[in-house]
Amino acid sequence: MFKKLFNNLLGSEEDAQKQQETTANQYQPETAASAGMADHQQPKHDRYDPVTQHGTHYRKEDFDAAAEKKYQELLNDQDEELSADDQRNLRREAIRMVYFQWNGGDQDQYMRFEMANSLDISGFATQGFNQVTEDGNALYDPIHGVSLYDYAALAHAMAKGIPEETVLRTFGIEKPVWDEVNLLWPERMKQDPTYGIMTKYGEYFAAADQHPKLSKLKPEAAPAVAGSSGDNLEKLKTDRYFYEELCGARTAAYEYGLDGAQWILENYGINLSDFQAVAMDWMTAQNQTFNMTDVQHYMDYQLQKQKEYSEKFAAEQGGNIADDVEF
Repeated sequence: MFKKLFNNLLGSEEDAQKQQETTANQYQPETAASAGMADHQQPKHDRYDPVTQHGTHYRKEDFDAAAEKKYQELLNDQDEELSADDQRNLRREAIRMVYFQWNGGDQDQYMRFEMANSLDISGFATQGFNQVTEDGNALYDPIHGVSLYDYAALAHAMAKGIPEETVLRTFGIEKPVWDEVNLLWPERMKQDPTYGIMTKYGEYFAAADQHPKLSKLKPEAAPAVAGSSGDNLEKLKTDRYFYEELCGARTAAYEYGLDGAQWILENYGINLSDFQAVAMDWMTAQNQTFNMTDVQHYMDYQLQKQKEYSEKFAAEQGGNIADDVEF
């Protein structure tokens, strides 16, 4: 159950959105005036609010008003009535046009802005930006007393190698109750069209070691590996190339019928839970500091390593079936 859920949460990185062709202009004096700036002032395009990713040279209220005005202009130009999805896309385009006009044409910065405001702009939550509000949303109500944070901590502990019986006893949960909880929380994730529950689960999972009921639980001893498993885990957290290499190796292992998570545990002493928690951290950091050049660089590196490990696993299994086929 957990591996399937992890794969849904942390599968291969999606291809970055194609850069849309723009005719973005630099910030104009009349726009500056509407934002409460003197006409002669020039905006500082390198200054952005770290939470909203809006430029600090204008007020969000003024931006929202300008984006709504642009949306109404685009809407009035349509020859036919638009569906709800088409209206959302048109509003998104209006926001994009105004953002580029007011902040310049930096595609990477706009991607950071879109992710920071993805719930409002696209209707979907993005990993790494705390946009999800649990209060007042019945989908986040505890299930048989097990909150989403508890559920993430339970999953983290079990994936870490702590016996299920031990984890359930620590949380005071009976096995039949857990079985139902373990079905209903993933079901709620499927029911949430914003992916907010899944995103929040990822945030909780990455911080699960801080859950008060997990502090005294220790996983079973990791298998002996070359070097310290603790050193490998620390390297996974700090060395992006090492992380991408193991992602590539794990994917290649699965392609050749091996348990990729088990292969990493046996060779590096890093369990599935710790690996996925680190993956959440890398995903969050990448989203918050989005740079398409860096994203593509690491994607290419992971694919290169995947190819290398595929060749390694193929050799260990006596070569690929198609190696002897001549065309």
